[in-house]
Amino acid sequence: MREKPTMSPSETTPLLLVHVAPQRHRYPHNKLRRAFTFTLGLLLVTALVLFLFPSALLPREGGSLWSYLPWAHPYPESWPNGHGLDYEELQTLLLGTPSAAREREWSKYYTAAPHLAGKNLSQALWTKERWEEFGITDTKIVSYDVYLNYPVDHRLALLEGNKVTFEASLEEDVLEEDSTSGLPDRVPTFHGYSASGNVTAPFVYVNFGTYADFEDLVNANVSLAGKVAIAKYGRIFRGLKVKRAQELGAVGVILYDDPQQDGEFTEENGYKPYPEGPARQPSAVQRGSTQFLSFAPGDPTTPGWPSKPGSDRQDPHDFIPSIPSIPVSYTEVLPLLKALNGHGPKASDFNEWWQGGGLGYKGVQYNIGPSPDDVTINLYNEQEYVTTPIWNVIGVIPGSLPDVVILGNHRDAWIAGGAGDPNSGSAVLNDVIRSFGEALKAGWKPLRTIVFASWDGEEYGLLGSTEWVEDNLPWLSKSNVAYLNVDVSASGTLLRPTASPLLNKLIYEVTGLVQSPNQTVKGQTVRDVWDGHIGTMGSGSDFTAFQDFAGIPSYDLGFTRGRQDPVYHYHSNYDSFDWMQRFGDPQWLYHEASSKIWALAAAKLAETPVLFFNATDYGLGLEEYVDRIRPTAENLPSNMSFDFGPLYDAITKFQRAAIEFDAHGADLTSQLDEDLPWYLWWKKVRLFYLIHEVNSKYKNIERQFLYQPGLDGRNWFKHVVFAPGLWTGYAGTTYPSLVESLEAGDVANAEKWRSIIIERVDAATRLLR
Repeated sequence: MREKPTMSPSETTPLLLVHVAPQRHRYPHNKLRRAFTFTLGLLLVTALVLFLFPSALLPREGGSLWSYLPWAHPYPESWPNGHGLDYEELQTLLLGTPSAAREREWSKYYTAAPHLAGKNLSQALWTKERWEEFGITDTKIVSYDVYLNYPVDHRLALLEGNKVTFEASLEEDVLEEDSTSGLPDRVPTFHGYSASGNVTAPFVYVNFGTYADFEDLVNANVSLAGKVAIAKYGRIFRGLKVKRAQELGAVGVILYDDPQQDGEFTEENGYKPYPEGPARQPSAVQRGSTQFLSFAPGDPTTPGWPSKPGSDRQDPHDFIPSIPSIPVSYTEVLPLLKALNGHGPKASDFNEWWQGGGLGYKGVQYNIGPSPDDVTINLYNEQEYVTTPIWNVIGVIPGSLPDVVILGNHRDAWIAGGAGDPNSGSAVLNDVIRSFGEALKAGWKPLRTIVFASWDGEEYGLLGSTEWVEDNLPWLSKSNVAYLNVDVSASGTLLRPTASPLLNKLIYEVTGLVQSPNQTVKGQTVRDVWDGHIGTMGSGSDFTAFQDFAGIPSYDLGFTRGRQDPVYHYHSNYDSFDWMQRFGDPQWLYHEASSKIWALAAAKLAETPVLFFNATDYGLGLEEYVDRIRPTAENLPSNMSFDFGPLYDAITKFQRAAIEFDAHGADLTSQLDEDLPWYLWWKKVRLFYLIHEVNSKYKNIERQFLYQPGLDGRNWFKHVVFAPGLWTGYAGTTYPSLVESLEAGDVANAEKWRSIIIERVDAATRLLR
C-alpha cells in the first residue's frame, strides 16, 4: 500500500487557515462551520499524536503513523475479529471439524510404503494435492540438495578364532499380523550418516554409552582402543554415543534396545510381545541417525547456509562419524553379550547409573569385557553417500498483517510405517489444514499469515527444516511470530510438551479447551488430566533451527508413551499402522485431540490482536534455570568459586519489566472492546499504534537471546539460554556454554559467558521498557 505524502502539520495548517478562514463571513452555514471545526480538530489531534509519538514518522514494518489514519485501513474492517467469522465461531469450527476417521485414513496412506528422505516425492505431491483440495491454493514444493547415505550391505558375526559361532540376520521378523513388516522393498536396518567399514576386533559393553559411562570405563582402565563398543539405546542421542566411542579409539559401534527401557511391559514380567501383547517384539531394530546433532543439525556439508545446487560445501566429518555402526535387535545382541560373561568387571560393580539391564533372564550377566583376544566381532557396513533432492511441502493462508505463524511436521520415516513417528503428526496436520480450509469457505481470513510445512529429511538430522530456515532467515527474523511443531502426535497417552516460556500460557489455554481422549475421565479436558509440566527445548525435531538458530519461540507437542502404555517400537518396522490400530491409539482419539490443540494454538496466535505471549513466564523461567545449574559450581575445586549474583540481578530487572509489559498488553486488549463515538477516532489510531509496538516487542523477545558468534565449539547454535546438551542431543540444557565451562572447571570462561548472558538479558529488558 502506498503511503500518504508525509507533509508535516506545520506545512499544512497555515495553508488551510488562509484559504478557509476568510470565507466564513460569506458562508456562515452550520455544515461548513462543522467541517472547518472537524478539519482543524483533525490536524490538531494529528499534531498531538506526532508530538507524543515522534518515532511514528519513521519507516517501520507496517508503515508510519500515516498508515494508521482512517482512510488507510491498516487492519481488517472487522477488527479485532477476522473476516467472515468472529473468534468464537472460528474456535467452534476448529473444535468440531477434526475427524478421527479421516486421520486414520491418512495414516494408512502415509504408512503403506517406504518413504525415506529423498525417496518420497510421490508422498510430497500427494500431500500438496490434498492441501489444495482443502482450500490452501498457495501450496508449493521446495527442494534442497542434501548429502546423505543409503544402505548397501552389512554383516555382523561373532568369531572364536577363525570360526563363526553366530551370524546375525540383521532383519526384523515378518509378521503375518503386521501387513507392512514383510514388504519386498522394506528398508534394511542401518544408521543414517554411519561410516562404511569392515572391522574385526574384540568388544566391550559400554552401558548406555553416555559421556559419563565412557569416563567410568576410562577410570576403570578399560580401554576402547581398537575395540567394538556395544551400547544400549537410551538417555542420549545415538550419534553422540558413536562420537565419544570414536574419540576413545573404538573401531565400531553396535546399538540395541534393551528391555530395561520398557518398564513393566516385558516378557520377563509375563507380557506377550507384539503382535500378541504389549511387550517389545524381540526382533525389533531401532534405526536412526548418527549425526552429531548437538554440534550442528542440517546438511553436514553446508552448516549455516542452505543446500542448493551450486552451494559451497565443506568436509562433513566434523559432524558425522568416521567409524561404522549398526543397529541390532535384542535377540541378536544376546550371543554377543553372553560371550562377555565372566570377562572383566560387571556393570553391578560400577555406580548406580550402571545398574539394571533387562536381559538377565536370558542369561546375560552384563560383564564389561573386553572379550578375549580370540573372541571377536566382524562388523561390516557399506553405505552409499549421495547428494540428492529432498522435498518440503509449504502451504500458505495469507493474512491481513505480515506477521507469520508456522506449523510443521516431518513426513519422512526410516521404515514403511512410521505410524507414530512422524505420520501420526502428518495425518493430524492434514486435518488441521482441512479445518482451516472449512473456515476459509465460511469467508474467514486470518489477521496474521499462517504457513504449513511438511518437512522432508528430518530423520537424518532435521535437514528439510534446517535448510529452509537457513534459506529464509531474513524474512523469518522479521515476520515469524512462532513455530508450532508436532512430530509424534500419538504414540501413547502422556502429554509431554516442550516450549519457549513465551508459549506456556498458550499451551495451558488451548489444552483447557479440548476434551481429553482418555475415556475413563469423562467430561475432563486435556489440561485437567495433564500434570502441567512443560519441558525446556532441546533438539531431535524440526523446532531446532527455529528456536536455537533464528530465535523464534517454538513448541513441540504430542502424546507420548506413559508408564501404563504398551511398548512403542520407535524407528522399527513395527511402528506400523497395525501397531497403532492394536495398541497405540485404537480409536484415533489422541490423533483427533492433537489436531484440535494444534489448530486452536495456531488460531490464538494468528487472530489475537495483542500476541498471546507471556513475558513474565520467561522471566520466571530464566530464574528457575539458574537455580537448576547452580550445583555445577559446587563441584569446582576448593580454590575456585563462581558468583551467580550478577546474573540473578539482571534477571530480576527483566522480570520487573516483563510484569509491567504484560500488564500493558492486557490493558490494550481490554481497550479493544471500547465503544467510542466517531469524534474520538484518534483513540483507535493511538491504540492500533500501541498494539503494533507491543507486538513488535513480543515478537523480538526471543531474538534478544541470540549471540551471533555462537556457543563454544558449536557456533551454529546461537541461543544463550536453550540448546541441546552437548553430550545429550535430545534433552535440552539451559545456559549451555556457562554450564559447560563450569563442568570443565574453567571459571574464566564461565565468567565470560555470564557477562554474555547478562548482556543478552539486559537487551531483552531494554526492549520491554
